[in-house]
Amino acid sequence: MDIAQFLRDNLGIQDQQVVECLTAGAAVVELERGEVLMHVGEAQRCIYILSRGIVRTALFDVNGHDATDCIIERPGSVIAPCADLSSPSPAQVEALTESEVISVRIDAILGLLQTSLPFAQLYIALLSEAWQMHWDVKRVVSQQQARERCLWFLKEHPGVIDAVPHRYVASYLGMTPVTLSRVRNS
Repeated sequence: MDIAQFLRDNLGIQDQQVVECLTAGAAVVELERGEVLMHVGEAQRCIYILSRGIVRTALFDVNGHDATDCIIERPGSVIAPCADLSSPSPAQVEALTESEVISVRIDAILGLLQTSLPFAQLYIALLSEAWQMHWDVKRVVSQQQARERCLWFLKEHPGVIDAVPHRYVASYLGMTPVTLSRVRNS
């Protein structure tokens, strides 16, 4: 894979110096279904960009039960479990299908945030998009009935429900797998 071209095509990065800085030390990482890319508490050394597949982030309660916080399937989506790049990951990142990500070193990102206004603007736009997506999910889960949540998911994440275990989708939507199955079949 040509990482530089992928960044241009999927993130709209045209500045050659920015592309060179991001690709220096960047790598393509292949993930098997179920493989954990990042564990809770792990230092964030890289930001990952999805190039293929479906991944999720999961949070754990005090009893060790996980809840799917985010499902990511769009190529070019940034996978960063925490906006504070110096903090340990509060979430686990796991591949739900065979996936491929590009890892970009955090030190490269931090350097560009200090030296490149266009990159800083892109970074802010990506953070804003992720923040809005999380609020949209929280709004849907807290304000919609189960059927509306399911229909919203099918529209926002086409094809995902047939590619991943339904327990993760149900968790993401704040319902049990039985409820998800019931509303899908009604």
